[in-house]
This record gives sequence, structure tokens and C-alpha cells, in this order.
Amino acid sequence: MMTVKPILMGAENPEGLKLEDVLDQLCNEVAHKINKIINDPSPQAKLVVRNNQAIIEHLGAAAVLQKSSYVVLDAMKANEGPTGQPRIGNTNS
Repeated sequence: MMTVKPILMGAENPEGLKLEDVLDQLCNEVAHKINKIINDPSPQAKLVVRNNQAIIEHLGAAAVLQKSSYVVLDAMKANEGPTGQPRIGNTNS
């Protein structure tokens, strides 16, 4: 089984990336792929473009959910960063 290194920022990976930044980068890369084939009239290209557009929509929905989580967490207390005290899930509070 392959071991996958975490990419998201957290206590175990403080140098990782923020989820919203990963989602934004993915959207940009998928959009770039769309732009490469947008003028291809073949049915295959049209299907791939539609699929990629749907992927971008789903990634956008994930970004909205992430922002919603931040609103809830920020209302609790300030973010201390990946090595600070967690705002939720802290059994020591």
C-alpha cells in the first residue's frame, strides 16, 4: 500500500497548504485544461469540457463549504494557526 504524504495544513503538517488554496489551484488548472480543448468540435472534447466544468462547479461548492466552516470557527475564537490551540475537537479544554 502506498503511503500518501498529507498536503493540507494542520497540526501534523504545519507547512501544508490551506484547503481553499488547493481548491483554487485545482480550479485554475482544470480551467486551463478546458481552454486547451474548448475549440475542439469533437464530441469527446465537448464531453470532457462539460465534465471539467462540472468539476469546477463542485470544487467551488467545496470552497463555499470551507468558508462556511471558517465563519463558524472564527465566531468561536481567533485562529492560532496549525501549531496553536485547536478551536474544536480539543479534549483538553
